[in-house]
Amino acid sequence: MYSDDILRYSFSILRDYEEAKDMVQEVFIRHFENEQSFKGACSYKTWLLIITRNLFYSKIKSKSFTNERVDEELNDSVFEVNYEINISIKDALMKIPSEYSELLYLKEAEGYSYEEISQITETSLDNVAVRLHRAKKMLRKILKDRY
Repeated sequence: MYSDDILRYSFSILRDYEEAKDMVQEVFIRHFENEQSFKGACSYKTWLLIITRNLFYSKIKSKSFTNERVDEELNDSVFEVNYEINISIKDALMKIPSEYSELLYLKEAEGYSYEEISQITETSLDNVAVRLHRAKKMLRKILKDRY
């Protein structure tokens, strides 16, 4: 029921489709292992997205994931030639840090309220508002610089 939502959210923070598909499987494994811990303080979908985000940060902390991502980003930036004059919004989103694109995805694509985003990301409401403002500002700058 929520696998597409988890896949889109995973892709918004991982920026790698294959990793995002793997993340969906890991989320449901974690869900079944800890189903009894769901207390109903938020919606079921929100709880699954919290699991997704926690798994993402666990992956970042693991040495293998960090090394793999650094090498991948290095190769992309060194060998990729961009022949396009204009940049798409999708490309611009890929250029801002994932913690900001994650918030934009939750707000603009999924339509979550600031309170719900605060729950999912486990940050304060004020922090969500400030980071969303910064994310939009970064996005505007990237798009403005390209046109």
